[in-house]
Amino acid sequence: MKILNKYIAIAVVFISVIACKTTPSLQQYFVEKQNSNDFIAFDIPASILQLKNTTVSEDVQKTLKSIKKVNLLALKLNDENKSLYNSEKQTIKTILKNSDYSELMRLKHKTAAIQIYILGKEDKIDEVVLFGYESNKGFIIARVLGEDMNPKDIVKLTQSIQLDSSSNELMQLGKLFEDIK
Repeated sequence: MKILNKYIAIAVVFISVIACKTTPSLQQYFVEKQNSNDFIAFDIPASILQLKNTTVSEDVQKTLKSIKKVNLLALKLNDENKSLYNSEKQTIKTILKNSDYSELMRLKHKTAAIQIYILGKEDKIDEVVLFGYESNKGFIIARVLGEDMNPKDIVKLTQSIQLDSSSNELMQLGKLFEDIK
């Protein structure tokens, strides 16, 4: 009888722990929001990411080959959705804070911020998450899914992309919010 009570107690604790988890995973968040009219969502397959430019270093090409796909989700801020923007931004921050993700880097410039998180072991990353937002434009979150991505190579890749105020890459990212209606 004591053994049965012990198993019942363990089962109750296990079910309680599972039932108390109210924060969705990032994947669940993407699935829930991808069909919402408020969000812009798209997936980029790895085949599109493969660079044909031979001036790119072998390290960058190797890093790109370790990427399987990229999921993007964006919310453009307007006068009608300010409360939605604030609540969704906080939801994403909570998911990233209360999960298995480790913060890799955080950048801030005036009203814009970018946070980069990783999922996986130190030398074999399975997912990189980039969460960027600007307080008067909206936010974008990208999940870079791969297999055994190397953090050193990812850092080299991000460093090879110049993100200063005059950079072409930053202007293109900014245009994403301007062009989406």
